[in-house]
Amino acid sequence: MTVTTATPAFARPRLDVGQAFKGGWNAFTADIVPLLVGTLIAGLLSIVTLGILAGPLTAGLYTMVVRRVREGRRAEIGDVFSCMDRFWAYLWAAIVLVVLIGLASLTIVGGVLLATIWIYVFPFMVDRRMGLTEAMSASYHQVVDNGFWEHLALIVLFVAIGAVANGWVGIVTTPFTVAVIVGAYFVAGGRGDLIEHPPAPPAPPAPTAATTTVPAPLPPAAAAAATTAPAPLPPAHAAPAAPADAGTTGAPPAQERPAEPTADA
Repeated sequence: MTVTTATPAFARPRLDVGQAFKGGWNAFTADIVPLLVGTLIAGLLSIVTLGILAGPLTAGLYTMVVRRVREGRRAEIGDVFSCMDRFWAYLWAAIVLVVLIGLASLTIVGGVLLATIWIYVFPFMVDRRMGLTEAMSASYHQVVDNGFWEHLALIVLFVAIGAVANGWVGIVTTPFTVAVIVGAYFVAGGRGDLIEHPPAPPAPPAPTAATTTVPAPLPPAAAAAATTAPAPLPPAHAAPAAPADAGTTGAPPAQERPAEPTADA
């Protein structure tokens, strides 16, 4: 009979908060301009659309950082719109998370707990293209299996930063928070190597040179013959051509002189 024993919680791999912050900081500073401009665009469009675009644009910010960490790809400002192909999925995710966490926040502790166990919902949806319920379940297990208290401390720190950074300062703290969450996502998922040694960005395609036809080299015998062959003799001198008839030369015929009168006349 085989007996399986569960791994104690304290023996499981724990989230390294310092490593997560380091990886998030590196990703944030590597693409600081696109992240700041993308956050500004996301904030303005979310306000204008009454929050309708908040979910897809937030997913676009996560996409910038996930691609930087996993692929070494440089972020671009237009990447903030990269998740519009799953508009309804991210809109629904934003609504569900805001409503559930908001209602749980009435007890303060409940909101912090739900924000902790669902911290990786957007990274899972962006990185692995999961649905909302699947991403909520995967986030819960990754948090519980890799140090709930470490994740709780991370959320409390984010809440404190958000309380201090009001107004326009949020343009800086929001992408930094996104970058740190992505860093924690890879560290807790066992891919801390991507944080420590991110892949190099892909090299741009080399320009294609115009193709030229190179003649095939001659064989040695033919080459030697081409170099030693005597120059061709000039053609034999042709006999001088007969002078052309004056009538056929095209010159005007000589005019006839009138006869002179004789002396007898």
